[in-house]
Amino acid sequence: PLEICENLASAIAQFWWSSNPPKRGIHWAKWGKMCAPREEGGIGFRMIHEFNLALLAKQLWRLVQFPDSLVARVLRGRYYRLSSPLRMGAVDNPSYVWTSITAARKLLLLGIRSKVHSGYEVNVWEDHWIPSTPARPARARAPAVNPKMIVSSLINPATKEWDVRILEQYVDEEDILMILSLAISPTHRRDTFCWSYTKNGQYTVKSGYWVATNLMRDEEDLEILQPSITKLQAFAWKVNAPQKICHLIWQLISGQVAVTRNLVRRNMRCDNYCPRCGAPEETVTHAIFECPPALQAWVLSSTPTSAEIFPIPSIYANMDFLFWRKNSILEPEDDRDPYPWIIWYIWKARNDKLFRGIDRDPLELVRYAEGECQAWYNARENVPNLPNVQNNEETQVLSLSNICMVDGSWTSTAQFSGMGWVWKDTLGKIQLMGSRNLRRRETSLHSELEALKWAMESMLQ
Repeated sequence: PLEICENLASAIAQFWWSSNPPKRGIHWAKWGKMCAPREEGGIGFRMIHEFNLALLAKQLWRLVQFPDSLVARVLRGRYYRLSSPLRMGAVDNPSYVWTSITAARKLLLLGIRSKVHSGYEVNVWEDHWIPSTPARPARARAPAVNPKMIVSSLINPATKEWDVRILEQYVDEEDILMILSLAISPTHRRDTFCWSYTKNGQYTVKSGYWVATNLMRDEEDLEILQPSITKLQAFAWKVNAPQKICHLIWQLISGQVAVTRNLVRRNMRCDNYCPRCGAPEETVTHAIFECPPALQAWVLSSTPTSAEIFPIPSIYANMDFLFWRKNSILEPEDDRDPYPWIIWYIWKARNDKLFRGIDRDPLELVRYAEGECQAWYNARENVPNLPNVQNNEETQVLSLSNICMVDGSWTSTAQFSGMGWVWKDTLGKIQLMGSRNLRRRETSLHSELEALKWAMESMLQ
């Protein structure tokens, strides 16, 4: 039900924005904006109601795609014996299941199209078979036509091709061109359906969710922001840095951080001055780029600075400089500038001053940020490239040498904890193994640690 969907979305939003449950926290953005894809400036949460519609449309798709299934025959005998679930009228006293499934009919009709084989089961004026976007029934040349005409009557039985003479007699001229572009295979095979938004023509919940969030959205829900910051928000997730830092950068660009200016705008009772330097107002730009300790950190860093170029009193211009202009790159793969870590530790230093009264030395902050940046890149370089390992048989064999697989079991009601290990040679064959049990440890993590310790002792022996 819609109320359940709203409650689920509310629970997710409260969990996301609340840093100290059960307190509610500040909801900095509309939930619809948070549910937008990352490339469109959002985070990518699912909109529960639209996702539920996409799941229901999957059930309706199965009814029309597999009409001989047991559930399809039961529902057809009860609700649409002489019709189709896609073009049926009102039903007396429908069940909750059927009401829910038919609620997704509008979504499915935006992408489904009848695929003509024999043409005996496709109605010319009611079924969606014209290959437009979205698919629709054919339009009649004149109002007085046979309402029960089927597509097979438009096919020449001798040549097994479209009968142009009949088409020109009944069908609108614009639709004739689209009909002639359809490849038909007039056989005794049953007419089927295809989905317009997947390559293989089969409905998927992912494509249905896209239709629900893009094609079914009301025009009043569309919000145009000029100038747009979507490109900056989307690029924040592509920065070579841990996800927590990418998320902070996205929050800074979106204005979703608790600087005093944002808090005052939300009618929160707080002073509007900067907690680090005492400036009369703390904005996002001031906290990260203009506050004297933050500005000193940028000057001491390896990021190029200039009084007229960077930093300047604009969060968008500063992030544009860091993303692209400072080294004229379009993709961040080769960018090893530690600026994401500097932004992260400037924000942490600001919070340390506000909540703990601790002043952080800008030079120490820069050195620590650069060290964390280098350690992160070194760790990424040492991770094996698994896709290449799978494609290279020789490398795959070498990667299997000296592999010891370890596991531990733990149950709160059992008296003992189990553990085991197995060692494989270069060919992947088991050479040694061991298993034992000990008196149950405090937690499952303790059991896993005991298993790892015992495995290492065994391998050393």
